Amino acid sequence: MAEVAQEHEQKDPTARALTYKSIILGLILVLVAALGGFYARHILHTTRLAQNHLSLAVVFPFAITVVFLRHYLKLNRGELLVIFSMGLIASTLPTYFLSRLIASFCVPYYLADPTNRWGEFTHDYLPSWAVIEPGPALTWFFEGLPRGTPVPWEVWIGPLFWWLSLLAALCAVLLCTAVILRKQWIEYERLDYALMELPLAMVEGGDTPSRLPPFMRSPLFWLGFSFSIFGILWNIVSYFNPTFPVFPWRFESISFGRDFQAIRMNLYWPIVGFAYFINLDVSFSICFFYILAVIEEGLFNRFGVIISEANFAGTSFVPVGWQMIGVWFTVVGWGLWIARSHLRDVFRKAFKGDAKIDDSDELLSYRGAVFGLLGGLLYMACWFYASGMALWVIAVFLVVMMVVYIGISRIIAETGVITIRAVMVPQTFIMFTFGTTRLSAQTMVALGMSYGWCGDMKTTLMPALTHSVRLFDTIQHHKRQLAWALCLAMGVGIVASCLYIISMGYEGGAGNYGSQISGGLARGPWDFVVKYARDPVNPDWRKMAFFTSGIAFAALLYFLRYRYTWWPLHPLGLATGPAYPVTHVIFPIFLGWLSKLAILRFGGSRTYRSARPFFLGLIMGYYVGAGISFFVDMIWFYGQGHGVPFSD
Repeated sequence: MAEVAQEHEQKDPTARALTYKSIILGLILVLVAALGGFYARHILHTTRLAQNHLSLAVVFPFAITVVFLRHYLKLNRGELLVIFSMGLIASTLPTYFLSRLIASFCVPYYLADPTNRWGEFTHDYLPSWAVIEPGPALTWFFEGLPRGTPVPWEVWIGPLFWWLSLLAALCAVLLCTAVILRKQWIEYERLDYALMELPLAMVEGGDTPSRLPPFMRSPLFWLGFSFSIFGILWNIVSYFNPTFPVFPWRFESISFGRDFQAIRMNLYWPIVGFAYFINLDVSFSICFFYILAVIEEGLFNRFGVIISEANFAGTSFVPVGWQMIGVWFTVVGWGLWIARSHLRDVFRKAFKGDAKIDDSDELLSYRGAVFGLLGGLLYMACWFYASGMALWVIAVFLVVMMVVYIGISRIIAETGVITIRAVMVPQTFIMFTFGTTRLSAQTMVALGMSYGWCGDMKTTLMPALTHSVRLFDTIQHHKRQLAWALCLAMGVGIVASCLYIISMGYEGGAGNYGSQISGGLARGPWDFVVKYARDPVNPDWRKMAFFTSGIAFAALLYFLRYRYTWWPLHPLGLATGPAYPVTHVIFPIFLGWLSKLAILRFGGSRTYRSARPFFLGLIMGYYVGAGISFFVDMIWFYGQGHGVPFSD
């Protein structure tokens, strides 16, 4: 794929990616993805546009751009990649990130009542500059604005300023980290970035008269496309006639017994398509370690071994969650260790300006990236301290935060899973590793506030940034300018999403917009904080034992993998398989693995390449079908839409 990109660049070495056309179209896609994600979920109640790490909100409109606008506007390959990357970044923002962020500083006063005791344990420690305090403005946000009353924006200026400054620092940290790791991941380790197979294929063939990219001209593509879109179009008929039989996506689960978690048999064709581009050892390991986790949980249940109640682990079974955060620490630690030579060069260039180290291919200079990273972390630490968090907690929080962000980005880049949550968040790790008995009331409240932006990590910013850096790596010229496109996408996407969420809250009442704004997901973090502030717990050494076992097991897998070339199990399978919602798509991952294994075994690498359009068709057909379903709901079923299952 990269070789094809270089050929195109050599044909037109003066082609620029960052142009007025690409910026304008990119900003349009940013607004579509950012605003459309909230609109689809909370207002239209239809297929969630911003649900995964390669969401419908970016792929469907980008496909329209490629097929219908590319030749008319004479968009070159680099311009298309800029447009896509900007939309990809914006698609991570609206629901699991910014909706919950706004809820986190609005609900502490509005939803407080004598039964949840929020007022008793949190109100005295909430910083006034970071929350919306009681009053008509807060009530109207959740219940709707009286007719003729203007939106009280003045109440929001202060809190929004401080929260947006924190997000700006976070964006700087994540972008600089992605730049620092680019050469290691792309050039030295050559990670696959399987999710980028589709967008890279879509921008090929711009020098031909056909409006369609080369892979779309293959009969195999249209076979896979038809196979995937058929079930969605068939089911759309049932929207108008509920008695019409529907095409099933979920089949009867398989279980090893009464105490074992059921293995879901969900058949999502795009997941089969993505799995085809994953290395066989990785996809096999994902399935293997998922089954192993099911057996582990079942045996614990069968013998009555109770570790603890659920506590915000990204797995169905708490001990497995603690094992997996240990695995993630090992994955990140191992990755940094093998990158030590590259990181040494980065810091030498940043601090000493070593002329022997070339950073001309990076979006930012190494000096800019390193100082941007350190400056962003310093500002975040100051922000946390001002909110009431203890200094030692801040240090641990930032370390775990970086492990989670780097870990989830590497896992997605190397495994190609389109949907995965962080297996644990820093707040949970801190509370149970050190015990809430050691945490002051102010620190507990500060941790509660942090759940808004670092809590439900299902769609996160850093994987989008690392994948955008991967796409830009195929552009050979004017790279330093491309960082502006990413910064613009983050800035416009965040500000536009926040303003839209607030204005829609006043228009329709944010209390009507579901779990993320006023329901369980909004209440959960504060209930969690109050629970363990009211009944403090000591460090849980059982959880630490599972955490340590995860570190040891992953380290053993890395040793075996590097010591024995025949070793079939990949450590990233252990880091991925038991994580939610990967657990819901194991069956299509298995089908993708089986298909690739059979094609390589009986047809060889040539047949594997020839079959590529079919699996891209499986992916594209699902996105197009879901897009059609969205517009059907918008026209005929406003507010009562129908979700197209994708990955749960």
